[in-house]
Formats: sequence, C-alpha cells, structure tokens
Amino acid sequence: MRNFLTILSFFIGFCSLAQPDTDIYVMDLRRSTEGLLVEKHSNISENEGYDNQPSFWTDGESIIYARTVNGQTDIARYYFDSGNTLIISETKQGSEYSPTPMPDGRISSIRLDTSGLQLLYGYTFDGRNEVLVPDLKIGYHAWINSNEIVAFVLGDPATLQIINVKTNEARIVGSNIGRSLHKIPGASSFSYVDKSTTPWTIKSMDPLTGESQKLTAVLEGSEDYCWTPKEEILMASGNELFVWKKGSEWEKFANLSKLGITSITRLSVSPDGKKLAIAAE
Repeated sequence: MRNFLTILSFFIGFCSLAQPDTDIYVMDLRRSTEGLLVEKHSNISENEGYDNQPSFWTDGESIIYARTVNGQTDIARYYFDSGNTLIISETKQGSEYSPTPMPDGRISSIRLDTSGLQLLYGYTFDGRNEVLVPDLKIGYHAWINSNEIVAFVLGDPATLQIINVKTNEARIVGSNIGRSLHKIPGASSFSYVDKSTTPWTIKSMDPLTGESQKLTAVLEGSEDYCWTPKEEILMASGNELFVWKKGSEWEKFANLSKLGITSITRLSVSPDGKKLAIAAE
C-alpha cells in the first residue's frame, strides 16, 4: 500500500500532513430579477476522504474531479443522466490531481508519484496516458488554446509560465501567484491571482504580450474562483458564495450553511452557465 502521507508532503496544494475531508456538490445556478440563485443541491461524491478540484466536461453532461480511492487520488467522472461514477485512472505508483478537459478530448492532470516525481500527463478515458510536459514540475494549469497552457510551476520562487505542450517551449511571465488559473470566457486572455500585493488581486493577462490588468481584489482569506459564460467571477468565503462583474463590487448570492457546509474552496460552472460545482468541507 502506498504511503499517502509521503505523497502529500510533496504536493504544492497541501501544507499539512492530512488533506481535508471534502466532497463535490453540484447545484442549479439560476438567474432571477434579484440576481443569481442556487437550487437543487446534490452531493455527487458522497465519499470519505479528499474529493476535490471539479471541472465540467465540455458538453456539460458530466463532471471530472479528483477522488479518493483506496488511499490514493484518482480521476473520476460523474454522469448527470445516470448518476454513475467512472474511475478513469488507477495509477499504482502515484495519484492524480486537478483533472482538466483538454482541447483534443483527453484529460490533463497532475500526477504525483510516490517517488516525488510530479509531472503533467494527458489521459484518455480508457486510462492510457502520456507525459505532456517532461521538464517542469507543474502544480496547477489551465488550457488557453489547443497547444498552450498557463501553469503554476514549482521552484524557488514558483513562477507563472506559458508552455507550448507541442514544442515544450516555456515563457516565464510572472511570479508570486495563486493556484487558481483560468481562461477568460470569450477572450484570448487568462486570469490569475497576484499575491505580490495586499490584498491579493485577480488579474487578466494577454498571453501574446504578457500585459496584465487588475480586475478585482479577492475576498479576504480566499483565492479560488471561477468564471461564468457571462464573464462574471464566482468566489466563496466560508460557506457563502459571491459574484463579481466588471464595474461592480462583490455581491453575496448564497449561503450554504443549511447543507452543513463550513468551507468552500474550488468552484466550476458548466459551459451553459446553468450548473455550479463546488468542493467543500
């Protein structure tokens, strides 16, 4: 059996000797005259251990996430129509984190081996895999086009890099950043959290020029966020959900304390903007 605590000590996203016991919740996201509403909440993982980092599939009919299976973390896919969960990866020598839809129909995911090796892999749905970036220790990533990712690359210091996975060319475009990286809907730019200022700020960056622009300060104590198709940012603080859009301030639109939720971290919105997934304790 793998030494799970040893695995955790290597992974950038976790600083303690135990990961939080989190689950994936999915809910309807509806717009009303009063603003955003969340309805019909469902715990789709219902699993002991670390179930986290949800990401909707491109058709919106399923969701992929990192799921604890027999003391390790594998890629899982949940289907909304059937309620079934399929385990994609069953890697014997390592665990997968941050599964993300790839432009070519595969899944990209960080794999952390028991040896400490940490690389970005591409996975097919039958479990076949290959290394995508062989020379960099990537903690988090997002696809900005069919060939390039923006990545949080571990090092001293950790850096923000744009990497072409076809040529393995990489450009350092920043440092002192957060883990939440996203392509901005309807734009060629991406967003990231700049931790070099107080408070931390969410910024956009043009991948061609490297020019950045401040969007908004993060909610105090939070760094995870996601975009809606309407170019809004959703973020959580404790068990409350907030929305921001250009020209406005953060506005609270939901409190999930009735579900027994105390802390929300990762968030993901479906491509049609009608569902919200969160990882929460």
